Amino acid sequence: MNRPKYHFYPNPHDEYAWTKCPKCYTKTRVRKFCMMIHYGEKPLKFHRMVSLRMDCKFCTECELIIKRKSEIESFLQQLVESWGMKFKPENCFVFGTMDMKDWKQSQQTPFEPSEALKKIAPFKDVLDFKIQPAGWYFTGDKE
Repeated sequence: MNRPKYHFYPNPHDEYAWTKCPKCYTKTRVRKFCMMIHYGEKPLKFHRMVSLRMDCKFCTECELIIKRKSEIESFLQQLVESWGMKFKPENCFVFGTMDMKDWKQSQQTPFEPSEALKKIAPFKDVLDFKIQPAGWYFTGDKE
């Protein structure tokens, strides 16, 4: 495996698009990434590594990738159901990225699992941010 490359935030909030980075508040940009996802049923019956090319929000300063969790799950649900299986969101785990040139090559001739793992850059960290909706909040003591 390559060395860790990016931070990742699987955004659980469909109503927040993160036009600014939640870490440094600089403007995010849209960039395509090949997201590597592990899908495995529990108990250990079925495991598969999936690569999905997706548009993600990206902060160049923090190297933070932001992707809505619901979008990842909807792509994966269609794929898992095409395999004739029932989709369970708790069985999927996004663990890294692959370079686009490697991803394109894998579309032509699929890699062996051991070879694919060498081309994957795991995430440095998977982050979680607390959101406080805009509005007035009482900050002083009651009198």
